[in-house]
This record gives sequence, C-alpha cells and structure tokens, in this order.
Amino acid sequence: MKKITLVLSGLMMIAASAAICSCDKTGKSEEVKKAGAEPEAVVSKAAAGSSYKIAFVQIDTLTSQYQKCKDLEEEFKKKRANAESTIQQKGKSFASQMQEFQRKYQSNQYTQPQFEQEQARLQKLQQDLQELEARLSNSLQEEYQKEFQALTDTIQNFTKSYAKEKNYDFILCKSSGIDNVLYANEAYDVTEEVVNALNKRYSKSASKDSKK
Repeated sequence: MKKITLVLSGLMMIAASAAICSCDKTGKSEEVKKAGAEPEAVVSKAAAGSSYKIAFVQIDTLTSQYQKCKDLEEEFKKKRANAESTIQQKGKSFASQMQEFQRKYQSNQYTQPQFEQEQARLQKLQQDLQELEARLSNSLQEEYQKEFQALTDTIQNFTKSYAKEKNYDFILCKSSGIDNVLYANEAYDVTEEVVNALNKRYSKSASKDSKK
C-alpha cells in the first residue's frame, strides 16, 4: 500500500515567510504606494536613511527554532506514522488472504460459486482498504491545515505587535527558498529576538494548557 504523506517543513517555511512578509507597514508605507507618482521624494527619503526603521527575520532560523513549529511537525509525524502503521497492518492481512485465495484456486479447492464469492469479498476488502487510506490521509491533511493556519496567524499577529512595539515601519523576510532581500546588514537582524519572544510566549501558553 502507498504511504500516507504530508509535506511539513517545506509548507511551514513558505507559509511562515508569507505571514511575516505580510506584516502591517505603518506610517511611511503609504508613501511607498505613491512611489510611481512621487519617485524623487521617496528615493531621496530612502537615501537619507532617516525616514524608515527597518529590520529583517531569517525565516529558516525562525521555523527551525520556534518551539511551536517543531512541536507541530513532531505531532503530525507521529500521527502520520500511526496512520501508516494501520494501513500497513491491514495491507499485510489483505496480502495474506490474497495468497491463500490464489493457493486454493491453483489447487482447485473452490467450486465456481465459492470462487466468485471469495473473489468478490477480496475485491470489496481491497476497496475498503483504499478508502480507509484516503480517509486517513485527508483527515490528517485537514487537521494539519487547521493547526498550521493557527500557527501562521500566531506568527503574523506577533510580528505586527513586535513591529509596533519596536517602532519598525518594515520587517523584511530572508530565507534560502524565498528571499526578497538581496542584501541586509546583519545589524538589522532581529530573528533571535523574535524567536526568543515567540518561544517565551509559547512556553507560558503550553504551561497553562498542561495545568488544565
């Protein structure tokens, strides 16, 4: 039987990138929208380096060090393994029954009605097994998407509040797969601060949940 598969880390990195990069731009962001109409004004302010406060986050680092990301990935790896184990056990049982069916058929132990009855039963068993595999896979996907959307919202909302607290107009994202920053001075890298704050908040939330 085919293994039930879920793409975890890749999707997590992509969605987290989208979440952070969609962070609310405050104050001067409206001037950027007007860049086509007032290019000289916008360029001169950017060149002056006094109008905008900008930072960036390494998404690869965030998704590898944010404990909630790691916990979510580990949780669904276990659920996927359990689902695959269930399918594998039922698949072995089906394969064993098929071998027995073929053995009896080759040794002429079936009457024609018995052969047709057993053949129909095995076909139904195979169909049920395929449907179970599809249900488990779809259920895992739906549950993962729901949990992952909550994770994405957490990162996005935190980044917005972090930007407001630190008075950042822009928080850019950098990653090995999705990178819209050609160059960034490491002095403006706030990844560690963001990850530490997220982990601190998540740790408190997990502690409260464990006490319920």
